[in-house]
Amino acid sequence: MLTGRGSDQTVQGTNDDAQISKLSCVKLGYCRDDYLQHFVRKSSRRSPLINRGYYSRQAALGRLLKQFLEISQNKQSGPTQILSLGAGFDTTWFRLQVTVYTDDIA
Repeated sequence: MLTGRGSDQTVQGTNDDAQISKLSCVKLGYCRDDYLQHFVRKSSRRSPLINRGYYSRQAALGRLLKQFLEISQNKQSGPTQILSLGAGFDTTWFRLQVTVYTDDIA
C-alpha cells in the first residue's frame, strides 16, 4: 500500500504522464480536445501505439457517453448527472458542455 507524500507524487505523476500522452494524440490529429492544453505543463511526442490507444479509448468513451445521454434524455425529464471517479485532469465535462447536451448535464 502506498502511503505518505511519495504516493501522492506517484499518483500525480501518473496523471501528468497520461495528460502528456493525450496531448500527443491531439497534436497529431488523432482526436480533438480544445481544453487539454490548459492541463498540461509540457508536451512530448508519444509512439503511434500510445496515440492509437488513447484515440481508441476516447472514441469508445465518447460513444458510450453519447448513448447514455441519449437514453437518459428519453427516460427522464431532469438533467443527467455523470460521476467520473479517478478521472484526474479529464476534460470530458468541458467537451460535453459545447455539444447538444449542454442543457442536460448537471
